[in-house]
Amino acid sequence: MLRRWKWTAEIRSRRTRDRPHRINGHLATLRSLLPSATRMDKAALLGEVVRHVRELREKVDDVAVGVVVPGEGDEIGVDQVGGPGDDEGKRVRAWVCCADRPGLMGDLNRAVGSVRAKAVRAEMATVGGRTRSVLEVEMLGVAGGAGPVRSALQMALRSVLLNRDAGPVEIYKRPRLSSRFSKA
Repeated sequence: MLRRWKWTAEIRSRRTRDRPHRINGHLATLRSLLPSATRMDKAALLGEVVRHVRELREKVDDVAVGVVVPGEGDEIGVDQVGGPGDDEGKRVRAWVCCADRPGLMGDLNRAVGSVRAKAVRAEMATVGGRTRSVLEVEMLGVAGGAGPVRSALQMALRSVLLNRDAGPVEIYKRPRLSSRFSKA
């Protein structure tokens, strides 16, 4: 028991002794990443890092306006395209953001077709296993207002979102085969 205590105390002592070296190494890395941080104390350096990160986030937000980027949460939506007088409300913009899976595009196509509509434009982005699909949809045979058709489209897209029978995308990846590793 005494030997075990000595061993854990020695490890704890070594970690305590090495901690300032690790911290100083990380601070040196931060100084090398920031353009104006060559000689600053630790508090000023961390303040400069926070300011720089906020500035970079603002730049990303400015660049990302109008870009289709999948979010972390599942979502669906349907909005009218243009004003109320544009083509009598026959065009809507619909989007689905969810985990990427095989058959997702086919499910979206069936959902749009189930409400007697057709997709006239689509934007899709997939990042890190998440996908966001934005569809401009033209309603066919809209009579009596587009409201009920839009809500039906939203329900059809919700069923696509809830259809998770396919499982994670990693299961369906095709194995890569290389002739370099084959035994002749």
